[in-house]
Amino acid sequence: MCFRRIAFVIQTSIVTLFLLSHSFFALAESSPATYPADPFAWNYEPIPATEIGTAPGQVQMTALAALVSGKNSEDNFYSAGKLGTEYILNEYGGVRFTIFQDLFETDGHTLEHKFTSLRVGPAFHLLPYRKVDVGTYIEGGLLIVDAVDGETGSKAPEAVLGGFISFHVNTAFFVRAELERAWSNAEVDNVLSAQHRSAALLGFGFAF
Repeated sequence: MCFRRIAFVIQTSIVTLFLLSHSFFALAESSPATYPADPFAWNYEPIPATEIGTAPGQVQMTALAALVSGKNSEDNFYSAGKLGTEYILNEYGGVRFTIFQDLFETDGHTLEHKFTSLRVGPAFHLLPYRKVDVGTYIEGGLLIVDAVDGETGSKAPEAVLGGFISFHVNTAFFVRAELERAWSNAEVDNVLSAQHRSAALLGFGFAF
């Protein structure tokens, strides 16, 4: 009789422990453990993507005002302008098409002869995908004397070497500054002479 009671107590204890353990694990699964917030979680988050700067497939259009030094004026400087379109082939290079036009003397008087330049060439971007981009370009083309006055004179080949810096304000708008040197030998007033020009340019552009 004593052994039966002992066996009954042992069986009852085992069943009770089994039921308690089963209930404990079921409660643990239904209530997941909570942990304190990681104070360094911000350091593991990926950097959000930003659409800014020079990128492949873009078309960049620019309008720049220029201050020019050359033989086309008796003054030290005269005013000009340049319109440009560039297609970005990859993050480091593109193809530029530009029109450079002499405008007037710095005092507002008309230039005796106005040069028009049609140019094309490669551009190289050193800092793509950034707010500030710097690079260089090489262009070649045709210089036309007095094309805008309807008195088209001589034509001559022209070579250009320049550099630029762009400040991208947002995805579409940027400010650009350029420095360039152009070499050409053109006939002006029936005299063939070196019409080399240096220009400092500043303006804005749009990227599409």
